[in-house]
Amino acid sequence: MTRAVKIGVYGMEEAPGFLAGELREIGLDARELPDLNPGTLAGLDLLHVFYPPMAWRGFVTAKLLGLATVAHWMGSDVLAVRRGRQRLKLRLCLPFVDLHLAVHRPLVDELAGLGVRARHQPNLSEHLRVEEPPWPAEPTVLCYTPLTGRGLYGVPRLLELARRLPGVKFYSCGSGEPPAGAPSNWEHLGLLTDMGPAFARTRVLVRPTRRDGLARMVLEALGYGRRVVWTQPFPHVLFARDDDELERAVREALDAGPNRGGREMVRRFFDRRRNAFRLRDYYRLLVGRMP
Repeated sequence: MTRAVKIGVYGMEEAPGFLAGELREIGLDARELPDLNPGTLAGLDLLHVFYPPMAWRGFVTAKLLGLATVAHWMGSDVLAVRRGRQRLKLRLCLPFVDLHLAVHRPLVDELAGLGVRARHQPNLSEHLRVEEPPWPAEPTVLCYTPLTGRGLYGVPRLLELARRLPGVKFYSCGSGEPPAGAPSNWEHLGLLTDMGPAFARTRVLVRPTRRDGLARMVLEALGYGRRVVWTQPFPHVLFARDDDELERAVREALDAGPNRGGREMVRRFFDRRRNAFRLRDYYRLLVGRMP
């Protein structure tokens, strides 16, 4: 009897552990890896890596051990390569990767420009839910203002937007203190581990980022049936570029009511179990003897 295929998942933050757990839920032998040393990789059949440039040595080791390899691009890693910091590492790992995946369709095009042929495959997230809490009675906006990278996340634009809309309550979340100069209609919720209560009090998520991958917070907002204003084009969101477009889009979204189309899209296309089975199909093609 053929033994079960063994899958190792490696990367930063929560993605590896959650993916390994979902793969186990559909009957695969998967575990999160603490490192990519030869002893850790020994006995595995397939290596799945998030944020691939940092793991180029692991891809080489995996191939020397006969493993199939998958590189899963998240967005910030593509930006690092485009800026040149990780370009050498990309060239080093390319010959040792069997399949490239990208969490957002525009990343597929960006990677193509870097000589990488990738397929679109959303990431799995334990935070993604499909619910519809009551539409808030008061006009409210939620935004993300992390301690670092506030320029990247458009915090100055959000502050200006709040000043233009004094009758709208703005909630921000993220590590650190409230942004300096926040107006009186602004409340900082801090770093949240459960976004459900924040979305329950919010009509619209506003995300004026300079650049983004497939933002989990956007999918979460859509899953809760909330309106989204984003500086990236995406189904069931309002696209805005400059400050005037941002203000018009937020005014429209606040009066639009629940985003049932966005909620249904998340249910149909971003369901974590559906995506786990899709990954299993990729693995089956790479290894050739999956259960």
